[in-house]
Amino acid sequence: MDPSLLEWLLTFAGLAAVLGFDLLIIGRRVREPSFREIAGWLTFYLSLAVAFGIWVWSYHGPKYGMQFFAGWLTEYSLSVDNLFVFVIIMNSFNVPKKYRQ
Repeated sequence: MDPSLLEWLLTFAGLAAVLGFDLLIIGRRVREPSFREIAGWLTFYLSLAVAFGIWVWSYHGPKYGMQFFAGWLTEYSLSVDNLFVFVIIMNSFNVPKKYRQ
């Protein structure tokens, strides 16, 4: 796989836009999110990852598409494992629910 400079720039620009949106817009809300809101954002971020994987698969072939999805699923499962650690830490320090974003 030999991505062009344009592909790298678009990937980093998209990543910066999503990260900036998450930190500057979503992260500033100090309140307890509803289950519906959590499900909506989870669906949004999962859809972005799947769309990117489909793009990799269609433009660079099934080999690289499968590598992306295998790596993404591995990292996703490890991040879910980390969430349990954060829950334990926040519960042990009695952090109020509205600050647990």
